[in-house]
Amino acid sequence: MQTASHQLKGSLYILFSALMYATLPVLVKLAYAQGLTPESTLFLRYLFSFLLLVVVLAGIKKEPVLTLKPLVFVQGALLTAGGLFYFFALEYLSAGLTTVIFFAHPALVALFGIFIYREAVVPRVLGGLALALSGIYVLSGLQNASSLTSADGIIYALLACLCYALYSLVGQKTLADSKPLSITATIALIAIFIVAPLFPTDASVIFYLTWPQLVIAVLMACLNTLLAVLFFLKGLQQIGATRATLISTAEPVFCLILAYLILGETLTLKEIIGSGMVLASMFLAIRTVDHAPVEPEAVKREHM
Repeated sequence: MQTASHQLKGSLYILFSALMYATLPVLVKLAYAQGLTPESTLFLRYLFSFLLLVVVLAGIKKEPVLTLKPLVFVQGALLTAGGLFYFFALEYLSAGLTTVIFFAHPALVALFGIFIYREAVVPRVLGGLALALSGIYVLSGLQNASSLTSADGIIYALLACLCYALYSLVGQKTLADSKPLSITATIALIAIFIVAPLFPTDASVIFYLTWPQLVIAVLMACLNTLLAVLFFLKGLQQIGATRATLISTAEPVFCLILAYLILGETLTLKEIIGSGMVLASMFLAIRTVDHAPVEPEAVKREHM
């Protein structure tokens, strides 16, 4: 039986995952300053993640590196496709608009979860979901934007949103009989095989990396992929896809804080208000876990 402490632990796992994902913009700016392209950065992120997982699983834990469950391959393809679509969308749309569309995925997860896993969505979850989406809308600055001009960009962002929502739901199913670390390694390897053929020139950067580029790539692998994906999957086991995805919307708030602390970017009143709304939605999600039913697929826990 799943206890409140286990569900709180799952919420904290998801929150930590969001923080790890939020370090990505800072590291990406450093990578671009060192001459890396978006495609090469994406490839290096997955490559070094896989290499690190090989060391951890095969060298330290003495466990299988890969899992051959068919759904894990589907999950890896979805996550990779979502990442690529997100990068493509940023070529056409503003970051604010792309973020708003992408972070609509909690609504899709909640909707799909009701029909696929028969998850019970209580009023607090619905209220938190609406609050999170409203907060991200405020953060995006769309109130004064006129960037709704690119149909291609909107389609790419919607595809990224859809891919990530499906990735979350498939992940809830695969965790029933697979270990998070093996799932993460398999997803990273799948991403390598997808990205390298699509961008062979950018992937060849591995043969002439400078030391600063190498350090940035390893940090991205550790923070943005290894820890972020691992803790998201572990949290998913504890609290299910709907609540996990809702709490993960704290990511843009963490991005603003890190940008202020590290890059010196200032917070506007609008950004402070939007951040507060997202944090409030996260509080509702964590409070709800004491009363929500447990999803069967999320009961099994992984102990590291």
